[in-house]
Amino acid sequence: MHPIRPLGVLAAALVVLALPGSAHAASITQQFAADSGDACHYGTTSGTLGWTYGTTSPLPVSSVAVKGQVSDRPLPTDPAAICTSDGYSSTATFTAYAGSVEIEQQSRTADNGTVSFEFTLGKSTAAAAVDRVVVQVCRNPVRTLPPSYCGKAVTYLAPPIA
Repeated sequence: MHPIRPLGVLAAALVVLALPGSAHAASITQQFAADSGDACHYGTTSGTLGWTYGTTSPLPVSSVAVKGQVSDRPLPTDPAAICTSDGYSSTATFTAYAGSVEIEQQSRTADNGTVSFEFTLGKSTAAAAVDRVVVQVCRNPVRTLPPSYCGKAVTYLAPPIA
């Protein structure tokens, strides 16, 4: 076998891989959840993070699609004895980072109910790749000045791509 033939096959394969439209962005979905940290779990959020990877190597995350809901108790379906209304609302905050730099933050609030949401983090910043999203639920007084309080911030790292 001529040593030139394997090089020709390799060169042809590289040309095909470099053609426009041949690269496709990969996406991985990850579940998320966080709560307000109090005994009643007055504030909760849950849903999915859809990590979209770019088309260049080593496949940086180009955006994260966030879909879920935030709930604040009491809910209309809660038994009366579970959690009484306390005059606070619950806010779920989602913060995307690239290293130590905050890229984007979005939040959604519910008061004695559930609010569904769907948005994308990081799609407006082409310069930095998202490497993690931090989710936190905080409770804030509806009619008075703070004090407010927050549950533990939960960090979700960009999943590795195989």
